[in-house]
Amino acid sequence: MIEVLETEFTYGDAPAGIVASEVALEAGTSEVEAAAMLAASWIQAETFCNRAFRPVETGKVIVKVAREQAYRWPRYPYPDGLTIEVYMNGSWLSHSETYIPSAGLVELVPWTLYRLTQTSTVTPPAPSANVLQAVRNLALYQMIQMPHRREFKNQTAGDTSLTREGLQGLFWASGAGILLASEVRQ
Repeated sequence: MIEVLETEFTYGDAPAGIVASEVALEAGTSEVEAAAMLAASWIQAETFCNRAFRPVETGKVIVKVAREQAYRWPRYPYPDGLTIEVYMNGSWLSHSETYIPSAGLVELVPWTLYRLTQTSTVTPPAPSANVLQAVRNLALYQMIQMPHRREFKNQTAGDTSLTREGLQGLFWASGAGILLASEVRQ
């Protein structure tokens, strides 16, 4: 069981292949709005699939577990190497734990606060045509369904965190879910 989990990632540019001006023309919005929605759609697609489509330039995870367990790095593709440190006596000290890059797993011992840092930029392979189409559909759907464009403008406040379960309805409605089905990682 995970007691503490904090993540911090820095991403590179989104893959080329979707032209914001074409999406804006189809949705009837500005190119600036389309570019912003495409950027948000890449983030949503990565959350839904549990994998990175943009390069991950830096990544840091702080984690503490309640029992001995293997912890999986949050995003696929996994980094080739991790710097593993533990918090002791008020500072971070280098520590050796087994990291399996092909599976993204680190064996953690209980009640120890770990800081895991990727050692280099992780560049995923170019996304397939179905991923590009899914992100385009997702951005287009969200821009067409914006609250100020709906006939009924009722909105309710809710949890704004992105989870796979929270995004499920949006992905079904836009058709992006079926296009990304083969990309989803557990």
